[in-house]
Amino acid sequence: MRAIRIGILIAVLLRCAAQAQEILPSAISSVYDSTLSASKSRHDIIQMVEAALTGDAAIGSASLGGAQSLAASQAATFEVASIRPNSASKAGGEGSYRSKIEFAADSLTMRNVDLSECIQWAYGIPFYRISGLNSLKTERYDIFAKAEGPVPLSQLEAMLQDLLAKRFNLTLHRETKMLGVYELVPAKGGPKLPAPKAEGEIVGAHSSESLPRVSDGNFVFQDTSMPEFAEKLSQLRDIDRPVVDRTGVKGVFDITLKGAATAMLQPDGPSVFTLVQEQLGLKLVTAKAPIEVLVVDHAEKPSVN
Repeated sequence: MRAIRIGILIAVLLRCAAQAQEILPSAISSVYDSTLSASKSRHDIIQMVEAALTGDAAIGSASLGGAQSLAASQAATFEVASIRPNSASKAGGEGSYRSKIEFAADSLTMRNVDLSECIQWAYGIPFYRISGLNSLKTERYDIFAKAEGPVPLSQLEAMLQDLLAKRFNLTLHRETKMLGVYELVPAKGGPKLPAPKAEGEIVGAHSSESLPRVSDGNFVFQDTSMPEFAEKLSQLRDIDRPVVDRTGVKGVFDITLKGAATAMLQPDGPSVFTLVQEQLGLKLVTAKAPIEVLVVDHAEKPSVN
């Protein structure tokens, strides 16, 4: 009788394992693709994938086990990776320090990036949460990396962390610091943002730039979520501290801050603070917050291809 029970148990376990192998790849692929096309926030993607894996008691538990096996079988290393110095910044002028980062399920392309931007992407943090990076500030690179096959976004991040450790000899640790920030919050009357972009308007491969575009004296923030918008505001020279999104607004937008670029060139022009409040119904409020930062202990120029 005991042998029969053990045999039945083994058969059930084998059946569950087979079902998990059938369910997990399509579930991850479906959630990853649909979320990637519906959202510009990389960590929203991760959260929705995790929710899909744990949302159903029966399927979720089997899929989670499958996901752990998949992660264990996939080495956190790119199959191919190229790092080359970028010469665009040497020319100077508008856009010389504009970086562009694109990623798909199996590749990562970073153009005109410095080490700080690489760390930001690899660890999913904004620039003000990086400390101690005194060297390599002016060095900029083009990086292309390809995985052996499609992987979750968190795996791409882990692969870039591995690449930075190996090629830049990067070492770091975490600390919590009190930082002065601007909180981006709704102004009186609420936000006056354009309508969020529909799912079909957002391409499958995510692409983002570090600075807003300048067009006819305007700042154009294309395909941007509120956290990304806040981070780009932080890069403007009129903003003297990091901007943290506290709007609670979800979605992806095309935002035009009219006259902002022209105003920066005029001594008596309206400030970015004023334009953001008048045009977008948002305001920047000074605050202090305990924020975990990554402290760079060591970094070197990378070995290039």
